[in-house]
Amino acid sequence: MKKIYFDNAATTEISKKVISEMMKAMKVNYGNPSSTHSHGRNSKAILELSRKTIAEKFNVNPKEIIFTSGGTESNNMIIKAVVTAQNIERIISTKIEHKAVLNSIESIAKERDIKILFLDVDEFGLPNKQQLIEYLENSNKKTLVSLMHINNETGTMIDLEEFGKICKSNNSLFHSDTVQTIGHYNIDLHKINIDFITCSAHKFHGPKGVGFAYIKNGQTVKPFIEGGAQE
Repeated sequence: MKKIYFDNAATTEISKKVISEMMKAMKVNYGNPSSTHSHGRNSKAILELSRKTIAEKFNVNPKEIIFTSGGTESNNMIIKAVVTAQNIERIISTKIEHKAVLNSIESIAKERDIKILFLDVDEFGLPNKQQLIEYLENSNKKTLVSLMHINNETGTMIDLEEFGKICKSNNSLFHSDTVQTIGHYNIDLHKINIDFITCSAHKFHGPKGVGFAYIKNGQTVKPFIEGGAQE
């Protein structure tokens, strides 16, 4: 009996081309990218080419792309590190975000004693825009807004550009969990007012344990894990 796979929203089959490139890297380009010898320089060149390729896809500077182990790490890093580094006093989100976002918000809120506000959502899972505007206009607290682009359970998609404009007009930071989006929709980050997005490669035929975070130039983020300068 032939099996048919219908769970691509959860994870995808890794591409044969990706496997080939990964095997080549493990067999040939295995040097430490931080090393100055030829093996290290070769690995560094491949790493930075990957970063440049991703940056061009989103119309941003390569320095704004930070490699991570995936969506969970990226969301944790952004929410916790941004709140700490920029003294965020309030987070606005919804109760239907991914657990990587909700649990990160709950965790940092306990540590920093910051206020959490959840927007109402309609029958389709779309956040209440007017409520967001009211929350932002009625307070001068430094705020991080976190709203996922496409919901991993309902498939509902918000208008990033519209919510980005609302955040910008009220001097608030905007983070979006775009794990379900990347690889399926084009996002021009140069045109959208958004400060942080997250990505996980296994959602679009890449390997598990690989992802990236986009951190807009000028945004301050403290290291999530202490160590050297490596990602």
